[in-house]
Parts: sequence; C-alpha cells; structure tokens
Amino acid sequence: MNEASSAVSASAPDAGGRLRELAQVALALAGLYFLLSAADLALHQRLANGHGDGLPSGLACVVSGPLSERIRAGEMAAPALGHDAVGTSASPSGELAAALERARARVGALTGGIRENDVSYAAIDGIAELVGARLHQASSGAPATLICPSGIIEVTPFSRTARRNLQPVELPAVPVVVNEALYVPVRGLDALLPVEARYDEHRRAWRLVNGEREMSVAMPEDLFEIEIDRSDRTLTISYAGERLVRWGCCVGEGGNTPVGTFHIANKARWAGWRAYWGEYIPGGSPRNPLGARWLGTTAHGRETGRAIGIHGTNQPSSIGRRISGGCVRVTNRHAIEMYDIIPIGTRVIIQE
Repeated sequence: MNEASSAVSASAPDAGGRLRELAQVALALAGLYFLLSAADLALHQRLANGHGDGLPSGLACVVSGPLSERIRAGEMAAPALGHDAVGTSASPSGELAAALERARARVGALTGGIRENDVSYAAIDGIAELVGARLHQASSGAPATLICPSGIIEVTPFSRTARRNLQPVELPAVPVVVNEALYVPVRGLDALLPVEARYDEHRRAWRLVNGEREMSVAMPEDLFEIEIDRSDRTLTISYAGERLVRWGCCVGEGGNTPVGTFHIANKARWAGWRAYWGEYIPGGSPRNPLGARWLGTTAHGRETGRAIGIHGTNQPSSIGRRISGGCVRVTNRHAIEMYDIIPIGTRVIIQE
C-alpha cells in the first residue's frame, strides 16, 4: 500500500506539470496568432491606402478596393444610373471638373441612360414621368404597368412582347434590369407611347418629346470626347459638344501614335509597366514612365503593337514634344483629373 501510494503521489505532480506546459504552449500560439493578425491588418491598410513603400521588392500583394473604386479602375463595367449622366468620381476637382460644371449649366439636365449590346435604354420611371403616367410595380425591376391618357401599357423584363391596351406590341429589343431598375429601349417607344425619339448628334444624346414635355437621355460614354492632335501636340476634351479643356501632351515619335477613332478601354492607378527590354517596373517607381494614372485605349502602336494609353509621366519636360513610344503623355495632375471624370467607352479621336 505504501509503494502504491507513493506511485500515485509521484504521478500527480507529473500530470499537473504536463497540463501547465500544454497551457503555456496554447497561450504562446494564441499570442503568435494575434500578432500575425495585427501585422496582416496593418499591411492591408497600408496597401489599401496606397502606401506600399518599404515593402520587400519580391513581395506582390493585391488588394481589392471597394466596388465603386474597382469600377472606376476599369476592372469591371457598370452602367451609370440615376439622373446624373456624368462623372465617375464622387468629388472630382481641378480645371476639368470646373469646366465640366460650367458646361453642364449651359447644356442643361441630361438623364442618365445605359447601353447594352449597342442598344440605348432609358429608365421606366423617367419615361412614366415624361408621359404623365402612374407607374405600378410590385418591386424595382419587376414587370411595370403604366396608366396614362393614351391607355394602359405593360412591360415585362427580358420579353420583347409588351402590351398596349391588352394588345401585343413587339419591341426592337428586350427591356433589361440593371441594379434592380427596369430599362426600356429608346428606339421603338413610339410603338407603345406618344413619344418621339430623335438622336441629337451635337449633344450626343437622345431627345424624347411628348407634346410640350421633353427630356434628354444620354450615355455617359457618349457625352465625352477626347481629341488628340499629333501635329500640335494637344489634347482636347469635350462634353455634349462643348469644349472643356485643351492641354499640351506628348505623342509618339514618327507614326507610333496611330491616327483614327478609338475608345477608352480601361483605367488604372499607378499602373505597372513592362519595359521594352522585358523588365517589369512597378507603379509609383521613379523609373515608371506611366505616371500617376493610366487610361488605356483600343488603339495599338504601329511598330510595337502595344496598347496605346493616355497617361501621366515621370518626364514632364516631354510634354509638347513628339518622342514617346506611341502613348500620349500628359502631366500627372491632368492624368488624375481625366481618370476621375472620363468614363470607360469615351471616344478618342487621334488626328495629324
């Protein structure tokens, strides 16, 4: 009995010691976890705020910004909604923004439309207001009924067959739902409602007329136009036929900047650059020639075949010259203003 009691007494401290060791290990692991989590959060916030200085050169991190930021950066396409057909930034500032405000005051209100598969659309609630109709919908984007003086109109999303006073009417394109809002094709409205639709080439907007009432529906990418003159080395931005600004720029040496009509295809902040000799130079580097902002176009260089963009520069002294590899350089300040305001899809005309 004494030997057994001694064995039990000896094993009890051993078991307690093991438990203490396990608890210490668990606490150490928990501390390491929270330390790594805090470091990861700090790194995420630093990158999201655009402060990547001091990171090892071999470390590549990608941080997805908010949806609106990703849309502006050209990572995904999204229609402009609401009654403001202009602007891709919440609060753009600078010479371009000020000129845009003045032009909008002269041009007047333009209701924002959308384009899907080359079809122009207007929101059903705006159409109801134009024709003085009462709009009935169970929810946003649901089938809509308009009760107006000309009769009862029924429109169903994604169906080309609408109804006017219970009689079927074939539309030229299907109504679509975007961000839970129902849009109807502008062309063909006269088959449903007493609305005359005309396209204003100067303002680049649809003019919808119903007796004494009228409204203009514009696609944001149609309102803006960028014109680049290779001979003068100037870049001109217009809105609804009104010239906003004319800035000096740098164009490609010889014929590297192609002549023609193109469109803005994508946008990026502090874009990285693959040098002609194969080296990758990250965005923000003093050696990166793309500067603060990039607006890529559908054009390609005549000699290199590379995508042609409008971008900032690390060589401001090149503005006004004809020495680039094909891209169009503007100052970083002007590139940022364009990035904030010019929508993807904007027409770009390059001429000699």
